[in-house]
This record gives sequence, C-alpha cells and structure tokens, in this order.
Amino acid sequence: MENVRGRPVGCMGGTRPATLGSVLLRPLHLLAAALALLATLAPSGCARRETTVAVGNRTGVLHIGNGAEVQSLDPQLAGGSVDHNVLSSLFEGLVTLDEETLQPRPGAAERWEVSPDGLVYTFHLRRGAQWSNGDPLTARDFLFSFRRALTPAFGSEYKDALYPVKNAEAFARGKITDFAAVGFRVPDEFTLEITLERPTAYFLTVLRANVCFPVHAASVERGGARFDDRTAKWTRAAPLVSNGPFRLREWKDHQHIAVEKNPHYWDAAKVRLNEMYFYPSESTQNQELAFRAGQLHTTWDVPLSKVEAYKKDAPALLRVEPYVESYFFRFNTKHRLFSDVRLRRALSLAIDRESIVKNVLRGGQGVATALTPPGLAGYVPPPGVTHDLAAAKKLLAEAGFPDGKGLPTIELTTISSEINQRIAEAVQQMWRRDLGLDVQITQKEFKVLLDAFDTLDYAVARGRWIGEYPDPLTYLSIFTTGNGVNGTGFADPAYDGMLAAAAREPTPTARLAALQRAETYLLTQMPIAPIYWGSRTTLVAPSVRGWKNSPLGFHNYKDVWLEP
Repeated sequence: MENVRGRPVGCMGGTRPATLGSVLLRPLHLLAAALALLATLAPSGCARRETTVAVGNRTGVLHIGNGAEVQSLDPQLAGGSVDHNVLSSLFEGLVTLDEETLQPRPGAAERWEVSPDGLVYTFHLRRGAQWSNGDPLTARDFLFSFRRALTPAFGSEYKDALYPVKNAEAFARGKITDFAAVGFRVPDEFTLEITLERPTAYFLTVLRANVCFPVHAASVERGGARFDDRTAKWTRAAPLVSNGPFRLREWKDHQHIAVEKNPHYWDAAKVRLNEMYFYPSESTQNQELAFRAGQLHTTWDVPLSKVEAYKKDAPALLRVEPYVESYFFRFNTKHRLFSDVRLRRALSLAIDRESIVKNVLRGGQGVATALTPPGLAGYVPPPGVTHDLAAAKKLLAEAGFPDGKGLPTIELTTISSEINQRIAEAVQQMWRRDLGLDVQITQKEFKVLLDAFDTLDYAVARGRWIGEYPDPLTYLSIFTTGNGVNGTGFADPAYDGMLAAAAREPTPTARLAALQRAETYLLTQMPIAPIYWGSRTTLVAPSVRGWKNSPLGFHNYKDVWLEP
C-alpha cells in the first residue's frame, strides 16, 4: 500500500504513532490479508516499514479511534461517550460490569453485601489498593467524590445517577445542607455503607457510571479548589492521579491522549497492554482510511458507504454490535417557534424513520417509536411515534403555518460526521418536500454543540444518548426539570411527578408500567423527535483480543490484549 506521496505506508520510520491521514485504497477483499501480512513483518528486516499497528502489536500498544475531542477527564463532569471511553481506562468504581452481560463484578471493592430489605449496601474495599501515585485508596475517597458530585454549587450534570441514595436528591437540590444526612457512611477506611431511599434493583450497575468514579482529593484541592470548582484544572496538572488499570501519560489537544499501564493498580499483573493511544476524529472516513493504512487498531464508527462492502469482503474486520443508543432531534422548547408543541409534533410526525434506517443507515439500527430503546431490564417502550403526514400537516396549520406558509427558515444543527450529516439532509428533504419548510443545516463541533444545549442557543439539533446503566430511567430522567443534560428547556411538573410516582411502585412490574406511562406522556409533549435505536458498527484489527460486544459502549481495557 502507498500513501498519497508514494511512500509505502508500511515504512513508518519508527514506533511513534502516526496522525490520522489519507491513503490510497485497496479493494476491501484484500484488506484482511494485507493487515495480516503487515503484522508479520520482522523488526530486524524491516523496522522502518512497520505500520503503527504492527509496532503496537509487538510492543503492547493499542491505537484507538475515539470519535471526537474529549471534553473533560474529570469523572464528575465528563459526560460524552468519548470521554467515558478514556475514563474507563483511568478510573475504576466500587464495581464494574461485564461488557456483554452487564452483570456487576468486583472493582475497587472486592466484595459487598446487601441487607435483606434491599436498602443497605456494604462495600469492602481492597486493602492495599492505591492511587496511581502510590497513595492509599480508601472509602473516604469515594465519600469525597460522592459529596462533590452531589454538591449544588458544583453542578454535576450526571448527579441524578446517585438519587436512589437516601437524601441524595434533597442535598443536590439544596433542600438539606448537611451531607451527613445523606446515605453514605464510612465505618472504617476500607468499608463504605450506602443506604437507599427504597429498594433499587439496578443500583449496583449505576456505580459503573463515570460520575461514581473516585477522584483524588489532594489533586482536586490543589490550589484551594474543593466542591464548587468546575474548571477541572487538576486533570491538566501532571500527574493526573487515578485508580484504574492505566494512568495518563500525555494529553495533546487535537492529537491524542496516551495512557500507560498503572503499576499501582491492584490487578496490574493481569493487565496485558502497556499503553493505549486515543485519537480524536469526528470523520468516520478519516478513521477508516487510517485503519486500512495500519494506523488504528479500532475505529469509533464506520462510514455508511462502506458498511455493506465490509460485510461482503472483509466481515472478520467489521463488528456490528448491539448498542443501547437512542438518536433523536432536540427541540429548544424555549424558542419562539418551538415553544408550541403543535409545531414540534408536526415536524416529528413528518419524519419517515423507516426510510432513514433502510436507505441511509443500513447498519442494523431500528426505527425508534420512543426515546428509550427496548430491552432495558425488561422494559417495553410505548409505540408513541409514527410517520403520519396527514396529522403533521393538520398540526402545522393549527400552529398557524398552513403548508409551511409564514414559517421562518428552520435551522437544523448537527455535527460534521457522515452519519449525522446524512440524517440531517434526509430530514431536511422530508420537511421541504412534505411540509413546504425552508430548512438550513448548520454544523458545529461536538463540544460547541454541547455548549449550545446548555445555553439553549439553537432551534432544532441532533441529539444522542447511550445509557449509563441498564435501566430505562437512564433515558427518562434526562428530561426532568433542571436535569443537567436536558438541553431542551423542557420542564413539566406532571412528567416529573410521574417519574417520582414510578419510583414508589412496590414491584418491578408496576414500576416498569409506570415508567411506560410517563414516557407515553413525554412523547405527547415532544421535546425530542426520536429517529432510530442503535447498533454500533466498528472496525477491529485481527490482532485485538478480548474485545467484547458492549451494549453500553464501554470496554474493560484491562482485559484486552494484542497478538501479532
């Protein structure tokens, strides 16, 4: 293979990771063989001809396409899936989950007990466990981190994951100010007791969310910061102290994040990778090219135009995984136009989701009839959303815009990757053709779009959510009043009350039924327009071992290794 300058891409001139660049393509049916051949090049005969992947295979260095620029490496602030992907290597909660089964397994806590009434969880931390700088890891580190996440002045957008804990929500909302009243207790340095408001079957899985990861108090407090500092400056100071299987080695904006094996990790002897590089790239095309050039072991996604070719010509490299993902459009409900639910519903009903899934995506996705994907803890989402042009036109006229007349140009905001642009273009065409609307597509960087959600500086925008834990509440709680990741301005006491009532249901069956009623109501108010439920397509090199399907999108990198 050759790059655009005619130089063989196998001659990388050393072991330094290459940047994501363009290469000439070979037919896909030759790709698997080519990768295998490159991986066998002997260092003594062709050291300068090895690809980044080939070098990584023999040195234990994994190269990962990470989708976008990381926002934050502060566990209590980070929210995007690209952030969590890196955090999964650096930090470890009390428990972790098996990627495929989503069953809890020991993490920083070696064992735990649950009281007969399901209210008190007692976690026993590993004696001798350490932070990456050698400091002891204790139960008080978790207490500090939970208090930080729940402190109102800190404003963690993901603190509601901890709301099952007794008085956690009351503290987070400022209704009580004494943290000692919240259901956390430290009997000794290696024991943490957590008392819940009511039995919560999914609580152990919540503790895998990054907001529940511990942070190193001395690092956070360096310079005087404590519970109200959102700058996350401590994550940029060297060294970033963490407790996971890897520790941060280097963070270069717009280039890569490099992590290395953490010798102080309690299970370091079983960690087989020496280093990992995470490369930010919102271009699926660039990642696919880099994969084919031997610069990446894995990609974040696959270009839509290449999925069928990989299925046919190189199926061993393509992963089509189940993914607890919901893709939707957010409406700014405070916008002068979209404060009218009739307009929101009209635009949603005019979207032909089946056409998008069949003709645009073609990657195993499902037509979304609701926000919450099916299969979470036995939950069945309501069939609330359909494609109904007649109803859409009627609502549009009722809102004062018959056949779209008089409606100003609608700005539809998305990000630059192929899948997002193609979906936006498909919906733009539908709204123009079927409703007579003038629609303008605007692209923003991912981080800029997230800021727009916080400030409500948009009209209609691309939205996406991957569950933090395997329960429908990870989706339905997003649109409660004041939720930090709501991003729509939607605030409805009736909806809030329905979710609160669901939490009080005495049985799991009654709770799921109550959650379904709440979601049915949410869809009548339409702060979002569901588009599809996901599956994830990625490319994984043959040398990557221990890489499991992951419905929640995270990987236990301590279990991954490379075989040349």
